[in-house]
Order: sequence, then C-alpha cells, then structure tokens
Amino acid sequence: MAIESLTFASLSGCLKLSNGTTDLIVSTAVGPRILFYGATGGQNHLGSFPDSSVKTALGSWKPYGGHRLWVWPELFPATYAPDNFPIQHEAHGDLSLTLHAPTDGASIEKQLRISLAPSGSKVQLHHTVTSHALWPIDIAVWAITIVASGTGIIPRVPFQTHDDYAPVTQPLALCAFTDLQDPRFTLGLKYILLRADPARANAQKIGLRNKEGWVAHLLGDELFVKSFAHENRAAYPDYGVNTEIYVEGAFQEIELLGPRRIVWPGESLTLSEEWHLFRGLKVDAGAPNLDQLDRAITPNIQSLP
Repeated sequence: MAIESLTFASLSGCLKLSNGTTDLIVSTAVGPRILFYGATGGQNHLGSFPDSSVKTALGSWKPYGGHRLWVWPELFPATYAPDNFPIQHEAHGDLSLTLHAPTDGASIEKQLRISLAPSGSKVQLHHTVTSHALWPIDIAVWAITIVASGTGIIPRVPFQTHDDYAPVTQPLALCAFTDLQDPRFTLGLKYILLRADPARANAQKIGLRNKEGWVAHLLGDELFVKSFAHENRAAYPDYGVNTEIYVEGAFQEIELLGPRRIVWPGESLTLSEEWHLFRGLKVDAGAPNLDQLDRAITPNIQSLP
C-alpha cells in the first residue's frame, strides 16, 4: 500500500503509512510530528491540541499533538524552539520514511526515521539530534508522546523482600509540583500509574529509572506500549530516570529519555524505541485495579520481542 498524502488535524501535507491493520499519519508542514497511531479504522492513541501554544523569545512553540522529538534539559526558551516550519521527508518504500527538520533556534537539527512493520502494529522509531552549537553541550534525546487521555503505566523493578535484597534498585524523580496524594496516582508494588483527568487542571509528573524496557498507556480496552533498551551504566537525566509521565487536565504525555552526553559541535545522539498496540484487554479503564491490570497486560508485555 503506497504512502498516501492527506490533510489531517488541519495540517496539509500529511503522509499516511498503513499495512492494512495499523495506520500512522505524520506531518510535513511542521515537526517532526506523528499525529495518528492506531488500528485501521480504530481510535487514535495520540492526543491533539492544535490551539495550544507557548510564547518564547524564539517565537511561539506549539505542541500540536502526537509524538515529537525534543532535547533535554528543559530550559526556556531553548527547549521550546519553535518547529512550526515545513520539513523534508524521504520515503524508504511504502512503510518507512525519514522526517528531517531544519536546524532550530537553539542550534539543534532533528531527524526522525519511522518504519511500520509489514503486518501487525510494530513501529520502529529512530530519533536523532545533531548539535550545531558553537561549544560542547550536555544533552539527551527526549522522545515525547502526547496521548489521548487515559492511564500511563511505568513498571517497577520486580519486588523482593528486604531479607532477599536490601540495596536501592530504582531512582524516582519528583517535580516541585508533584503530589503523590493526588487521586490520579496509583502506587503499587509492580506498577506506578498516572491518569489524565480533564476535571483536574493542575499538573502532575513523575519519573522512574525504568529497567524493564517498556512503558505503556491504557486507552479503553487498548494498550499502547513503547519499548526500548535500557543502558545499565548510562547516566540518565533528571536524577537518573529514563521514563516520565506528565498530566495536566486532559493533556497527557508518555516520555522517554536517552542517556545524557557531552555533544560537540556537529556530533549527534540517537534514541530508538518501538511501538506496539494490543486490543481487547479485559480491564476497567476508568480506574484500573492493579491485580486486574496485571492479569490483563502481562501476556502482552511478555510477547514483546
């Protein structure tokens, strides 16, 4: 099936990849952005916020929605350098393409290569940032997915008793505004959940050093999983975490961070991840019971390559 051109979410110049069971829609008018991911004819797991914007000294930055490529650390205005400009794209057959953005106002060049599997829901993403700053900078690749309002799931390191294993196993990163008593949080022995709630406008965020290699988002009876490699000896951002979940009202992000490095002018960093979609889960998506959730998602997580 050939790559299709269309207008989507009021953005012209979008491109659709489909293998007949799973669809992806990307933008070439701005970005790089992935605007749609879901089953053919099904719901979009990516959120859309076309009217949101942040004013910066470099111009107005817009999230638009969907999946984007950012650079850690979150500094204003550099991180929010606008990407509201047309980008180049190169197709690699019918199910793969590369999106290439011009160097932004923070001297960062961004590239996203996307490959949809010939069947099923697997998508391979390779995020590359190249620094054109005039001096070395300490950065990490930051892959952020704005998702439709649902429940974010981060796995914890498998539980052991104090008698079995006493050392600390997993850093937890909290923001100044993080309130662990907020009912949107569920803190369990196997998972930490953070739900979006349109009725609660205040922001919440949490980060974890995720050694299990996946983070997920539950939307209705469908589970969207981002899988990745964890580097045991790497220095990760934000006090050593590699996965974060952010919510603010209906707005929700599932975030993946790569190792932080000192990057010299002209050098690049790449972060890779895979997407998977599982449907027909038997779970109460509104407020999942942890045991029920575990039974529902474990077979799917165990099937990941």
